[in-house]
Amino acid sequence: MNQFDRQWRKLTTKAREAGHDLEAAAPRGFAAQVVARSAVAPTMPPWMPFEYFAWRGLAVAAAFGVVAVASNFTGWATSTQTDAFSAADTVGELLELS
Repeated sequence: MNQFDRQWRKLTTKAREAGHDLEAAAPRGFAAQVVARSAVAPTMPPWMPFEYFAWRGLAVAAAFGVVAVASNFTGWATSTQTDAFSAADTVGELLELS
């Protein structure tokens, strides 16, 4: 048995021998310490864990927006060349044939 096992066995034996003292009082000044620590400890708002994911979501949405504008920009650049084709009245031409 190594040193850890001996210490562990000794600790668990003493823990079993200890009685359950449910009526033990808190040490003197314990309540004052708890109140003092709660006043000093920074409190985190409930939405703080979601803030990290919100910033990531904003970054992803901005990236999708840039990709959408970039993919449609090529359509805007070539739309001047296709205006001649779109100005033609194809419906009228088809009706004249019939």
